[in-house]
Amino acid sequence: MTVEELVAAVVALAIVAAKRLGAGLADRAVEGVEQSVADRLGRLYRWIVGRLPGEEGAALVEEAGRSSAAQAQLRRRLVLALGEDPVGVEELRMLLSPHALALLSEPSGIPRQLPSALADFTGRGQEVARLVEAAERPGGCRVCLVHGPGGIGKTSVVVQASHQLMQFFPDGQLFVDLNGAEERPVAVGEVLGDFLAALGTPPGRIPDDVAGRTRQFRTELADRRVLIVLDNAATEQQVGALTPGGSSCVVLITSRQALATLAADERVALPGLDEDAAWDLLRRISGPDRVDEDPEAGRAVVGLCSGLPLALRIAGARLATFPARTLGSLARDLANDHRRLDVLSLGERSVRAVFRAGYEALPSLQRRAFRLLSALDAPDLPTWALSPLLDVAADAADACLEGLLLAHLVQTRRGETDGQRIVLHDLARGFSKEMAAEQSVGEADSAVWRLLGALLSAADAADAQLRPAGARHSGRDGVFRRSPPEDAVAGDVWEAVHWFEAERAVLVAAVAHAHARGWWELCWEITDAMSIALEHQWRWDISRQVHGLALDAADQLGDGQARAALLRNLGEALRDGGDDLDGAAECFSEAIALFRGSGDGHGESDALGNLGILQRQQGALREAERTLTAAELRFRALPLERGLAWTLRERAVISRHHARYTQAHAQLDEAQALFAANEEIRGIGWILRTRADTEKESTTGGCPLPHRWYGGPWPGCPATSRPAQDPRWAAARTHYEDAAQVLHAVRDHRGHTWVTLGLADMALYEGDHTAAELIRRALQETDACGDHRGHSRALTLQALLLAEANRLSDAITLAEQALATLRDHAGAAQAGFRLARLYGAASRHQDVLRTLQQSRTHYHAADIPFPALADPELAKSLTHPVSRARRFRRHQ
Repeated sequence: MTVEELVAAVVALAIVAAKRLGAGLADRAVEGVEQSVADRLGRLYRWIVGRLPGEEGAALVEEAGRSSAAQAQLRRRLVLALGEDPVGVEELRMLLSPHALALLSEPSGIPRQLPSALADFTGRGQEVARLVEAAERPGGCRVCLVHGPGGIGKTSVVVQASHQLMQFFPDGQLFVDLNGAEERPVAVGEVLGDFLAALGTPPGRIPDDVAGRTRQFRTELADRRVLIVLDNAATEQQVGALTPGGSSCVVLITSRQALATLAADERVALPGLDEDAAWDLLRRISGPDRVDEDPEAGRAVVGLCSGLPLALRIAGARLATFPARTLGSLARDLANDHRRLDVLSLGERSVRAVFRAGYEALPSLQRRAFRLLSALDAPDLPTWALSPLLDVAADAADACLEGLLLAHLVQTRRGETDGQRIVLHDLARGFSKEMAAEQSVGEADSAVWRLLGALLSAADAADAQLRPAGARHSGRDGVFRRSPPEDAVAGDVWEAVHWFEAERAVLVAAVAHAHARGWWELCWEITDAMSIALEHQWRWDISRQVHGLALDAADQLGDGQARAALLRNLGEALRDGGDDLDGAAECFSEAIALFRGSGDGHGESDALGNLGILQRQQGALREAERTLTAAELRFRALPLERGLAWTLRERAVISRHHARYTQAHAQLDEAQALFAANEEIRGIGWILRTRADTEKESTTGGCPLPHRWYGGPWPGCPATSRPAQDPRWAAARTHYEDAAQVLHAVRDHRGHTWVTLGLADMALYEGDHTAAELIRRALQETDACGDHRGHSRALTLQALLLAEANRLSDAITLAEQALATLRDHAGAAQAGFRLARLYGAASRHQDVLRTLQQSRTHYHAADIPFPALADPELAKSLTHPVSRARRFRRHQ
């Protein structure tokens, strides 16, 4: 035994001596059996007192019988006293006879009922520390509750903490499983009888009634320090009778219920294990070699067990029991939704049984709620969804949810906004689906139908805040709707942005569910309602996915108006995603024809405007201007101010490309006034960004190169200007910064990224070292969101920056890559001129001429001004080394 262990033992024996030497030992000493033990205890007591100065030792021993803090202090003082006294250590070893040590575990009156602590215990250090710290606090009887779902490891945590606390409770430790998860929990009177017997109460002195046993139990513990573990408690009433009234005991309780009204000093809600702890537990149980040889499958098993220790233990036991079974095959079996709970059953241990016990203890409404929460295959649901699912009032749904939370069958998390969301982890979801399968199909169908009607109503309200052209088309109001709670409806554009981000996955699941059930109207109307939000979020892949289902639904209905609306949306996703521009043009053209045939002027003008945007983005500026002019006339005739404002913005972009800057500003002024009058915040952000583009380009005349790169003449600008001295340049920066704030606030990622591109371009012109960070950010954002046009433009800026850093070869490679991916005349014209300049810096004369010819072709195709110089003369002005900016030299 170490010195610390010797001291712990002698302190415990000293407390026994102080409390029982004159009673139990004296009785037995008469028989001549324990006299030597009594003598040794007396010697131990005197030995302790002699090691501490004055009367301090006797007082501290006496206090140690009442206070864990005094016990700890006594142990520390003795360890220090023995630190430089090897003779004293040997004396202590001789004094601690086997007979004396046996007193610490004698059956008469000092129970030691704790189960063994798990050898493979892992991942709960913080929770165990909280329990230990709470139990060591000075004060009255301390009650600590650990609650969580079945299989989460509550008992293991409490037993682990109890073993750390044993030394502070020399009068024993009581443990009982109250069977709270079973149909018939253990009777309180029976537990009290067992506890009294363990504490040494003679059978004849144990009362027959519960009240009498409770009084006797509290009397027995009044002057004792006992640790009591009440495992698997059912109710507050059950544990209340088993809680002593004195000030020297600690009660640790575990329960699947939160026992909300229990007067607990410490509450620990036990979550699932995090990935690292779950991984460690699986390795410990199955053997580290089994897991380490296939870490990918191991991570899959960990994820599919949802952090539930019971599931991980069963999975690990399967691997350990069946050595021929591979970890990969176990992962595949667990990935099968229909087999997962079967696999997580071995011998008497079963995850399904744990869930069933909790489920069957619920009232009928809560059982139905638990079944229905998995009916829509969404990762989570807003808490208000329970009301339409159950077809009950919001108050009743809230009370039902509270019951499910207290039973730990569901969880909640805080969402993007202030609201909470209901979460079922994968194992609970699997069991929920099993329970739903035992009911009629009609129960789930009716519930989801109501929920989708409420989702559609909420999506309508949010869409109305975001829809840029106002009322886009007619025909989307024919299907069932259910009014959601007021706090679930977006009241302005900010709330609409947050609402669509929070509910995106739920809406996608709703579209898929509606299509699978043949609810064609719900399928296409929900898709149409979320289309603008998907554009804002750059979720073009999701948009293509749901619109494919919705178009099939429209065709099933034979609804031409629905098809027109969906084609318009799909065209936008294909255009902005950049991977099928021809398909986008076909979608817009068919949508225009269908809208026109049905007399839907709103839809026709909106589709025309979007076709014009596509043509403008392709650099077909003359064709785009004709299309946008037609859209403008229709918007003015309707009138539809928001649609007109967006069209004017597009026309201003074309005016800027054609160097008609005064006209561009006039168009932007009118558009901004319309957006302001209609409180279209996002539109104002785009106007600010376009105004900044216009001011920036009017300062440079549209020249794609800084003055230090190209000093030759440019149309409308006899020599490329030095922008820092021009007030328009400062105005551009201010407008970019204002636009960035607005577009970030409304979560318009695409608009915000193009602002970043504009600021990066300005920084490059100025020779500012911040260009590198801005370009890096623009590349990252455009790559993440699949904006091919924006990414190519960012690459051309990066190429110029590399050349400034004496990496000309890398710069040329990057600029060639950018030009190859650009499919619009305006972008290719600018990128080609920049590449020609890089070739010139490398003295690659033939490449300069070839690329200049290509650039000139794109400039003319887009009707953008280009220097009126012969190619050889223009090539000569581009063929000289790059002069680095002073500010770059200072910061790089």
